[in-house]
Amino acid sequence: MRELPHLVCLQAFEAAARHLSFTRAAAELNCTQAAISQRVRALERYFGRPLFHRHANGLDLSSAGKAYLPGVTQALDMAEAVTRGLTGRRLHQSLTVSGPISFLNLWLAPRLAGFVSGHAGVAVQLNSSIWTDPNLELADVSIAILDEAQRPAEAIVLGRERLVLVGSAADAAHLRAGGALDDLPQIEVLGRYAFWDLWADGAGRTRAPRMPALRADNASTALALAAGGAGVTVVYSTYAESFIASGSLHPLAGPGVATSHVLTLGRNPARKTGSAARDFIDWMAAGFAGSGAVPAVE
Repeated sequence: MRELPHLVCLQAFEAAARHLSFTRAAAELNCTQAAISQRVRALERYFGRPLFHRHANGLDLSSAGKAYLPGVTQALDMAEAVTRGLTGRRLHQSLTVSGPISFLNLWLAPRLAGFVSGHAGVAVQLNSSIWTDPNLELADVSIAILDEAQRPAEAIVLGRERLVLVGSAADAAHLRAGGALDDLPQIEVLGRYAFWDLWADGAGRTRAPRMPALRADNASTALALAAGGAGVTVVYSTYAESFIASGSLHPLAGPGVATSHVLTLGRNPARKTGSAARDFIDWMAAGFAGSGAVPAVE
């Protein structure tokens, strides 16, 4: 005989932990706030320790609650998945993915059909961001490029980014003929990091102090400008990958320079997503782990 708490207690704890609210958990599980409180209390009596710290303005998970939550979430997700498989019913789920506009356009969009075709019951919404993400609290899964020292401990790291200098075939011919890089118009991507300066420092080059010919607030636009012959630009290698593969842009100084910036995935614990978020995270991780699938990330 399995020694387990009652399932309704586990469901109440998991929902309350996601929302950090007994009231919102009750709304999700279609019961009263008092019922959620009673079920959580029963679970705490079972363990002989509190799972939440209760405050006048809300809840916080205790150390025991934080340790218990991942396993309970995984178990409930698995139970939901096998139940769906046995009954043959498709659960229609929605999945909101938030991330930088350039990553969504240049990496995710060309590949997303592969996920959607294997998850017919999941409706995917993409929320794009520039610089900062105003939709973070609405996302089930968030994608970000962060300095490694600043990434949350629970974030999944897909790879480390490089900065690569790219330009048109004419720009590449200019450099091969002995022309100076500073003779070419420079396109700058505005944002948290000064890509040109980081690239120049990493490549051991001195950058001439002058205004860039063009500035763009995202890498997608900067790469389109460079492909159109407007100048050369420095972007993350993941973003430049498709342009280089198609021959519309060329790496002008080798594979690029290493950075401390990492591409991360995070799951929003405050949202109930069933198995959709886990499946999406597994799909993305497999895409980056596949041999040769994403050569732009080391």
